[in-house]
Amino acid sequence: MNGLYPHLFSTLDIKKVHFRNRIFAAPCSMTPGNRLYRGPDIRQILYVEDKARGGAAAVTVAETVVDNPYANRKHAGNKALMTFRSEYVKEAAFIARHGAVPSIELFHCGDTTSPEFLEGRNPHGPNRYVRPDGVQVEEFSEKEMEDVCRDFARAAVMMRDCGFKMLMIHGGHGWLFSQFLSPATNWRTDRYGGTIENRGRFPLAILKAVRAAVGPDMLIEFRTSGDEHMENGITMEDVCAFAQMIENIVDIIHVSAGSYYTTNQYTFPGIFVPGGPEGCNLALAKAVKQCVKIPVATVGGYGSDPEELDRIIRDGDADIIYMSRQLLADPQTPNKWRAGRDEDVQHCVRCMNCLGNFDHGEFGCDINPCVGHELMDAIQRQPIRQSRNVVIVGGGPAGMKAAITAAERGHRVTLQEKEDRLGGTLNCLEHDCHKTQLMAYKDFLARMVRRMGVDVRLNTEATPDMVNGLSPDAVLVAVGSLVNVPSQIPGLLKCGAMDCKEISRFPERVGQKIVIIGGGLTGCETGLSYAEEGRQVTVVEMTSRIAPQANHITRPALLETFDRLSGHIRYLTDTAVEEVVADGVLVRKDGEVTLLPADTVIYSVGLRPKRELAEAFERECTAPFFRMIGDCASVGAVRQAIYSGYHAAMDIL
Repeated sequence: MNGLYPHLFSTLDIKKVHFRNRIFAAPCSMTPGNRLYRGPDIRQILYVEDKARGGAAAVTVAETVVDNPYANRKHAGNKALMTFRSEYVKEAAFIARHGAVPSIELFHCGDTTSPEFLEGRNPHGPNRYVRPDGVQVEEFSEKEMEDVCRDFARAAVMMRDCGFKMLMIHGGHGWLFSQFLSPATNWRTDRYGGTIENRGRFPLAILKAVRAAVGPDMLIEFRTSGDEHMENGITMEDVCAFAQMIENIVDIIHVSAGSYYTTNQYTFPGIFVPGGPEGCNLALAKAVKQCVKIPVATVGGYGSDPEELDRIIRDGDADIIYMSRQLLADPQTPNKWRAGRDEDVQHCVRCMNCLGNFDHGEFGCDINPCVGHELMDAIQRQPIRQSRNVVIVGGGPAGMKAAITAAERGHRVTLQEKEDRLGGTLNCLEHDCHKTQLMAYKDFLARMVRRMGVDVRLNTEATPDMVNGLSPDAVLVAVGSLVNVPSQIPGLLKCGAMDCKEISRFPERVGQKIVIIGGGLTGCETGLSYAEEGRQVTVVEMTSRIAPQANHITRPALLETFDRLSGHIRYLTDTAVEEVVADGVLVRKDGEVTLLPADTVIYSVGLRPKRELAEAFERECTAPFFRMIGDCASVGAVRQAIYSGYHAAMDIL
C-alpha cells in the first residue's frame, strides 16, 4: 500500500480480477464522430496503451458499438466488431502488458443516430416519433429487442475472447439504455413503459443476456446517469431502484451524469460547473453506494486533488475513481502520485477542446501535444545529435513549453522575459474565477522551467544584439501579441476604456457597472467572472452570436451560466457601439440608439501578432536555427502556443 495516499492506491479484487489501485481510466474516445471511422487503428491502440503505462488500474476502450442494424453512430455498416477483431485483440494486449486491466465499453445509440449511419434505415428507440431534425424514429418491437439482446451478448463474448477482462455496458448519457430508463424519453404504454420496473425491463434483459453469454467470472460494469439534468429525467429513486434490480448481475455500478444530446456539459464537466468540476457527481455515487452492496465508481472532473480522492475511498463514498481528461493531460498521473511527485503532474485545464473539436475530425489535448498523436510523435522523435545552446525570447506559454521541451531533450536553455515573472498573456487571466485550472497550469509551466535548470532572466527586454551575444545555436522568439484597439469608436480612449490586459494590471479601476465591447469567448468569460462577483455586466456583440469560437461542450455551459447569473449579466447581439461617453456606452440595435450606463468600459476585440518585433529578430539573429512561436507567429488559443513551442523545440537536433 502506498504511504502517501494509502486508500487511493490500495488494491481491489473483484471475483478473479485484481486491480492495482482505485484509479481507472474512463472511456474517452479519440475517434471523430463521422462515417470515416471504421474501427480501432494503431493510433487508438497506442493512445489507450499510454494510459496503462501511466499507472491506471484499468483502462476502458470507449464507445464500441455492438453489431446491430440500428446501433451505429460513427460509420455505415453494422459489422465493425467482427471486421476489426484482430485490432481489439491488440488493444487488450497492449493495455494488459503494462499491468492494467483491459476493459471495453459496449453501447447502442438507439434513437439518437442517423439514417446515414444505418444504411438508410430509420433509427429505433423506445417510441415512434419524428425528431426535431425531421428524422422518423421507429419504435422497437419485442422481436427487435430480442435481436439487441442477442447482439450485445455476441459482442460481449467476442470481447472476452479478445482478452478484455471487463465490460462496461453504457447505460447512461442518452443512449439506448437510458432512453428506456428515463421518463423523459420513454413514454410507452405497454410493459416497457411507465414504472421503473417496466422501463427497466429491456435494459435488464440485455444485461441478463450478456451475463449468460460471458459466464460468471467476467466482470460487467454498468454505467448510468445519476442525474440527466433535464426536465422529467430519471430520478435518483429510479436510479437506485434499477441498481438494485441489476446488482446480482453486474459487478460495478458507475455513476455519471447528463445526456450527450441535451446536457453534455454535465457529462463533460468544464470550468462553468457551479462549485467547480472536480467531484461534481460524487453525491450521485454516494446515493447509489447506500443502496447496493457491490462496488460503486464515481466520475466527474477528478484529477487535481489526490488527497480528496484518497478521502473518498477511505470514507466509503465510492470504491473506484474514474478519470478521463486528466489522463489526457498527463497519462502518468497515477505513477507520479504514487511516487510522491505531485508537483510534476500536469493538470487538465478543463477547456473541453479534446472532445469539443470532434466536429472537425480532430482529437487532441490543448496542453499535451502527444496525446492522440502517439504514433506520429514516436516516428518524428529523433535523438539530438549534440547539446545545443538555445535562447528563447519571451516567457509566455509558448516560450515556457519550448524551454521545458528543449531542456528535457538535453539542450542548454536561456529564457529572456521582459516582465518580472513568467506567464505572458496568461497572467492577464488571474482575476477570472473560472480560470483557476489554467492558472495552475501556468504555475506548473513556470515551476518546470526552473526545475529543468533553464537559465531564466526576468526583467530583460531582449534585443537581437543581446541574443547574438549569447552565441546561440537556436533562437526561438515568443514575443506574443498586441491588443486590437477599436479606435474608430468615438470616445473610446478619451473616456478611459480598458482592454483585458489593462484590467489585470489595474483591478482597482473596475467599477460596479461594466460594459464589455466584444462578445467573443474572452469577452464573455471576462463578463461572467465579474458577474460572479456581483457586479452588473452587459456584453455587447455586433454579430448575431456570442462566443462562436467556443466548442460545442463549452458554449452550452457558458450560455447556461449567463442564465444562472442573469441578475448580474446580459448580452446584446446584433448591436453596434456608436460611442463611448462619460457615463456609459451608446449602442444601436434595430435602428434605435440607447445608453448603457457604465462606470467601466472594457473592449475585447481580439489580438494581433507582434510580427514587426519578431521579424526584427529573424532578420538580425545569426543563429543557424530560428523559429517564431506562439502568438507572434499566429494568434491563437493556448493549444496553438503550446504546440508551436513543443514542436519548435523538438526540431532542434
